[in-house]
Amino acid sequence: MDVPFFKSFQSSRFSLFNKEKSTLGVDMGSASIKLVQVRLVEERAVLETYGELATGPYASKSIGQGVRLSSQKATEVLRDLLRETGATAKEAIVAMPVRNSFVTSIEIPKVQSEDLKTVMQYEARRYIPIPLAEVVMDWWQVPDSVIDEEGTVSTPARQTTRVILVAVPKDVLEKYHSIVKDAGLTVAAFEIETFSSIRSVVSRERSGMLLVDFGAVTTKMTMLDHGVVRANHSIEKGLQNITIALSESLDISFERAEILKREVGVSVRVEHQEVMKVIAPLIDFVLIEIERFVVGYTRKHQGTVSKVFITGGGALLLGLADYMVKKFGVEVIIGNPFTRLEYPAFFQPVLKEIGPSFSVAVGLALRGLK
Repeated sequence: MDVPFFKSFQSSRFSLFNKEKSTLGVDMGSASIKLVQVRLVEERAVLETYGELATGPYASKSIGQGVRLSSQKATEVLRDLLRETGATAKEAIVAMPVRNSFVTSIEIPKVQSEDLKTVMQYEARRYIPIPLAEVVMDWWQVPDSVIDEEGTVSTPARQTTRVILVAVPKDVLEKYHSIVKDAGLTVAAFEIETFSSIRSVVSRERSGMLLVDFGAVTTKMTMLDHGVVRANHSIEKGLQNITIALSESLDISFERAEILKREVGVSVRVEHQEVMKVIAPLIDFVLIEIERFVVGYTRKHQGTVSKVFITGGGALLLGLADYMVKKFGVEVIIGNPFTRLEYPAFFQPVLKEIGPSFSVAVGLALRGLK
């Protein structure tokens, strides 16, 4: 299936907007499906509509629970979301979950552009753990200007170049393509969710940065340097684990535990200490995994992290950002992708509150305006 899913990320270094049209960003997560529709108006990205539907009830589970829906049920959720938001665009940029993707940065011999495909076909076999015939593969050559800014001497003697290699199994792409098509949309492109979040929330800075997406069932980490992905990692632990633990330890429903989690967050108040005995170890486990990832990267590449961006529904947990500042000793920024869009001022409080959850969907929609 010839559906692009990565290369146009490169063009975001230049002008974001050159077409006047509406476009959809569709993010199909485990706990909800999110949609953002934007339109280009005089080179400004204008928010037209957005929405989110929990997937739990479609699998007879609670709102907020991560579930694995059948293709038919996922199509049903997406259709309902399109109807409720009043979305009119028919072309969608669709997120591809990190768990179904392979992303790495590699060094290859410097070759002429016409020979790059041959070299990548050979090199990819060394890195992609499944047969190449079973994946859709793409790559992006990091511009020499970016490498030079890192301090590498730019001379004809340099014999290698850096390439970001990505791959997604064909059967996964087919599944997502069918879900979207059956909902009445056309897939304009797929994009691995990490790159969508980078586009929508991460500033173009020269220093090393860490992007953490706190999802319901997974936590995804990405190291960036000069805005370029250097390493990524994910763990099968998300903030849904806190809700489950509270439900079991306090013998309350999942719904009540979810509310309690949101009300308490990461708190130092005396009246919250019993709840924090459940929450704190789970938060600390995730943060220890993040620290291991960062330490491993910085030791290998002699890099540093000057800033942490957090996104995903878990980024909204009260007190989490401050807790991470104390843990890591660097600035922690809660991502708000809606700052990249124009919308009526009275929407600002709501959009700021939900922003981290929509970082992928907004980034996808922005890609569609290129």
